[in-house]
Amino acid sequence: MKTTKTVQGKIDPLNFLQLSIFDLPVQDTPTKLRYPNPKKAQKFRDLADRMQSQIDNKLNPAIGQQRPTRRRARIAASMREDGEKLALIQAWLYAMADALDEGTLPRILSDISTKTQLSDLADFRDPKWRDDSIKRGLAVDGWARSLLRANLGTVSSVRKAILVLEELHQAPVIDPKVKQIAEIERSLIGAKIPGYFPTPKPICEQMVKLAILQPGMRVWEPSGGKGDIASAIKEAADVNLEVCELNYNLRELLKLKGFNVIVSDCFDITTSYDRILMNPPFVKGSEINHIRYAFDRLVDGGRLVAIVPESIEFRKDKKYREFREWLEDKCIINDPLPQGSFLNSDRSTGVNTRILVLER
Repeated sequence: MKTTKTVQGKIDPLNFLQLSIFDLPVQDTPTKLRYPNPKKAQKFRDLADRMQSQIDNKLNPAIGQQRPTRRRARIAASMREDGEKLALIQAWLYAMADALDEGTLPRILSDISTKTQLSDLADFRDPKWRDDSIKRGLAVDGWARSLLRANLGTVSSVRKAILVLEELHQAPVIDPKVKQIAEIERSLIGAKIPGYFPTPKPICEQMVKLAILQPGMRVWEPSGGKGDIASAIKEAADVNLEVCELNYNLRELLKLKGFNVIVSDCFDITTSYDRILMNPPFVKGSEINHIRYAFDRLVDGGRLVAIVPESIEFRKDKKYREFREWLEDKCIINDPLPQGSFLNSDRSTGVNTRILVLER
C-alpha cells in the first residue's frame, strides 16, 4: 500500500492530490447524454408523424388490390418491404425522441439529425452486409456524406449505432417460414397447374358459413391448392381438418403452412367426415367425379359445400344430366356466384360458378 510523504509530520498536499486522483477506480466512459434536448426531440417526433401516410400507402399499396399478376405481386411485395423499413425508421425516431426528452440518448446516436442517416443504418442491418461490405459501402459518396455527418464513418461505429438503436426499439422479427410462404405464393400467381384456380377469400368465407362448422368436427378439403379454403376453415372453428393435394409443390406449401396433409390423391380416402368443403378441378367434367366421391365420404347428417362451374346447369351430355338427377334429393342450396367471382383469384378466370350445399 502506498503511503504519502510528509513534510515535518504533515501530509504533502500535492502528493495527496496526485494519489487521490490516480488511485481512484477506473470508470467506464459514459455512453449516454445526461441532459435533455426537447427541441431535437420534437423535431424527431415531427419527422416521424409526417411519415405515417407514406407508410400506410406502402404497406397497403393500391396495386395490391388489383387483379393479381406476378408483376403486380412483385411490385406490391417490394412496396411492402419499403413500408416495413419506413415503419422501423419511424419507430427509431420516436424512441430517440423519448430518450432526448429524458436526457438518456446514447452518445453514439447524439449526432444523428436526419431520417436519411437512419435509413442508411436500416439498410446496414441486413445480414448480407458483412463488415467488409459495410466498409465498401461507407466509401460510396452518398452513404459517406450522410453517416460522416453523424460521426458514424467506421464499421465499428455503424455496428454499435445499429445495436443501440435496436436496444431502444426492437424491430419485429419476421419468421423465415412466413417469408418463404409469401415468396412461394407469389411464384404461384398465374401458374398453369391443371385444374388449379385458387378460391378468393370472400367465397371461402361464404363456404365456411354454409358448412355450419362445430368444434371437434372432422373436416376434409380434398383439393387443398395453396390452402385458401383450409385457412378459412381453421379460422372459423376448432375442427380436425385433413387436406389432400395432388400437386407436389402445392402439397409442400400446405405442409409448410402447418396443414395436416394426409395423402396426395383424394380418391385414396376411405374415412368419413362430418363436413367437406371443396373447389374441385374443372377439367372435362372431373368436378362431378370429385363431388360424387366426396359425398360418399360423408357421415349420415354430414354436409358438403362445393364450388362448381355454371355449366352443370345446362350441359346436355349424359354425365351432366345424370349428375343433375343425382343432386335432386341431396342438394339443399344451388346458387350462382356473382359473375367474375374468380377474376381476383391468383389464377384469374372468367368462368362463371355456382355454390352447392349437399346433405347426406
